[in-house]
Amino acid sequence: MVDNDGEGEDIAADSFVKLLNRHDSFDTLPNIKAFLYITTRNACLNYLRYTQRQHSSKRELNRLQEKTDEHALSYMVHAEVLREVEFEIEQLPNRCREIFKLIYYERKPADDIAEQLGISINTVWVQRAKAIQLIRTNLLKKGMLSALLCFLLINQES
Repeated sequence: MVDNDGEGEDIAADSFVKLLNRHDSFDTLPNIKAFLYITTRNACLNYLRYTQRQHSSKRELNRLQEKTDEHALSYMVHAEVLREVEFEIEQLPNRCREIFKLIYYERKPADDIAEQLGISINTVWVQRAKAIQLIRTNLLKKGMLSALLCFLLINQES
């Protein structure tokens, strides 16, 4: 019934121990047989319920571990992509880098940047486009552009 010889033997031995502890309660052989049958059956069912809970718990733990591993991997990819993007930003020409950071880090409007730097608003947009193109090209050369796009898509869904 339990599909485990060792456990079956243990259950049978426990049933006989229970019978020996209560031998005064039984008058006839059919009563003893019924007691042994019911005691053994119940112990087998308890064992099966226990192993089922154990398997269920192990499956849940494995599922949680996989999710944790995926989450950790996502953070690692995220950190690597951000490190590469930051590196590429730092490699931009000075004016290009300055305008890029003012737009994306400080969230300043283009007209404020143009006024602050004493350049035309058109120059701000040209430098921004140049920065994005350089970053994109360098990430593509490193094979990181697809990782960046995947990262951005995953973060949009979350």
